[in-house]
Amino acid sequence: MKNVYIVGAGLSGLSAAIHAVVKNFNVQLYESSNLIGGRCRSFFDNKLGIEIDNGNHLVFSANENFYELCAIVGSVNKIDILPPDLNFFDIKENLYWNLDFRKINILKMFGETENLIPRTNLIHYLSILKFLFVNRQHTVSQIVGNSKIFKTFWDPLTLGVMNTSSNYASAKILSNVLKKTIFKGHNYCKIYQPKENWNDTIINPCINFLEKKGCDVKLKKRLKKLDVFDDFVSTLYFDDKNIKIKREDLVIMAIPPSNLKKLFPSIEVPTEYNSIVNVHFNIPKSLKKPFKKKIVGFINTSSHWLFLKKNHMSVTISDANSFNNFDSQEIANNIWKEICSYMKINIPIPEFQVVKEKKATVIQSPSNFNIVKRLTGLPKNLKISGDWTQSELPCTIEGSILSGKKSLIN
Repeated sequence: MKNVYIVGAGLSGLSAAIHAVVKNFNVQLYESSNLIGGRCRSFFDNKLGIEIDNGNHLVFSANENFYELCAIVGSVNKIDILPPDLNFFDIKENLYWNLDFRKINILKMFGETENLIPRTNLIHYLSILKFLFVNRQHTVSQIVGNSKIFKTFWDPLTLGVMNTSSNYASAKILSNVLKKTIFKGHNYCKIYQPKENWNDTIINPCINFLEKKGCDVKLKKRLKKLDVFDDFVSTLYFDDKNIKIKREDLVIMAIPPSNLKKLFPSIEVPTEYNSIVNVHFNIPKSLKKPFKKKIVGFINTSSHWLFLKKNHMSVTISDANSFNNFDSQEIANNIWKEICSYMKINIPIPEFQVVKEKKATVIQSPSNFNIVKRLTGLPKNLKISGDWTQSELPCTIEGSILSGKKSLIN
C-alpha cells in the first residue's frame, strides 16, 4: 500500500485523505491546531449558546465535487437544496426584488420585465455575453463595470463567489463559474446549504468516514521543517517526532500559501489576502417570518449576504480588510441597522458574535492566479492542495475539495 502523508486538515486535506483512502492508500493526516475543517468548520458559541458556522458559503448544484464528496461520506441527506433564486434589497433605493435563474432566459424575458431587476430591461442582461470573450488579464469591472446591473448583480455576485472587489477580481475565473452555472441553465444554479451547520453536513461525516477506514486525524501536530534529498521529500519534522519518507510515498501540503512559503522560501506564492467578517445574531423565531428566502443579497450596505439559519441569523461581509481594526460592537451595530431597514423594524440589537477571518482567501486577482499557474520548484513526491491552488476556480468549498482530489492524480 502506498503511504500518503497529508499536512493540514482543512476541507482540502480531508478531501485528499478521503480520496486517498478510497484508492486504498495508507493515509496519515496531521493538523497543527486542535480544530478540523478550516474555514468550513462549526463550533458551539458560549455567548450565543448555540452552534454556529465559522463562516458562510455559497455552494451551487454545479459544484459536482462537493456533492460527490458528500455522497462518498454519506451526508447527501444533510444538504438543504434551495431553489435557484435570490432575494435582494437595495437600502439606498429602498427596493426589493427576487432574481430567479429559472427566468433569466433570453426567450422568456421578452415582455416579462417583472422578472428583472427593477429599473432594468433585457438589453442590460446581455452584458453576460461579454464573459465569453475574456482573457486572464481582465478584471470583472473592466468587462461589466459600465453595465446597468453592475451594482445590483455583477458586483454582489463577484463578492459572494470570489471575496474580491470587482476592481481586482479575475474576469476569467468568474467566466468559468458562469459557464458552469447560469450558461448551463437553472438546474445548475440551485443553492446547497447545510440543514444544520457545516460540521453536520460535511466535516463530521468526513471525520467519521476516515475513522471507519482506520485513518485518524492527528491534532496539534505542527510541521516545523522538512528535508529534501535528490529532489524528493525525505523527512518530515514534527514537534514530537520525525517521519522518514520514501521516494514512492506521497506528501500533500494542504496549507495556506504563507505556510508553504515558510517551508520553501525560494518559491513564489500569493501574498495578498482578503478578510471575511461574519456576524451571527441570536434572534427569536418571530423575526424569521418576514423572510421569504433563506439567503438575501444586500446592496449599498456594509453587509453583503444574509443567511437565515435554523436557530439564528448570520451576515457576511466580503472583501472586509477595511473592517479588520473595527470594534466588534461597532460592526454588529452597523449591520443590525441594515437588517432593521430591510425588515422595516426598529428593535434593540440581540446577542451577537463577530467572527473575523483576516486571511480568509487570497485576493483573487489575475496576477495572483498567474502566480499559482506558474508555481514550480517543489519536490517530485510532494503535491500542494487548497482552494488557492486552483487557477481555474475561485477560492471556495468546491475549489478546496477539487484540489484535494487532484493531488492524488499523477
